Amino acid sequence: MKVWRVAHSEARYQDFPSGPYIEEGLPEKVDQNIDGMRWAHGDRSHPEPHHDASLQRILPRERCGFDSESALYEWFKGYEELLRENGFKVWVYEVPDDKVRVGNFGQALFDQDHSALVDSYDFKKEMVG
Repeated sequence: MKVWRVAHSEARYQDFPSGPYIEEGLPEKVDQNIDGMRWAHGDRSHPEPHHDASLQRILPRERCGFDSESALYEWFKGYEELLRENGFKVWVYEVPDDKVRVGNFGQALFDQDHSALVDSYDFKKEMVG
């Protein structure tokens, strides 16, 4: 299945593009710039995986993504420009179905070792806003 992910264009964590919720690998300035978004996303519509009953926890080689592009844009609505300005973009991976766990809010955890990058692009203007 395809998985969409927001990750930094240059920063890496464990040989994989760093996502916005992980501080490791991100430049300190970027980390500070997006910290407000992290705090805003601790609510019921943006639960951390361990607060989503269908996900529970993130395994060591799992990364966060989404089961659709629209789920990604809904999750980050209002923060697309901030993310773009700080070096983040959308990455699309092909992952075997048995290596992906999908939560109740479109969030997906996937095994980075079984993922193949198929596309990456800046946030689409028609999706922003």
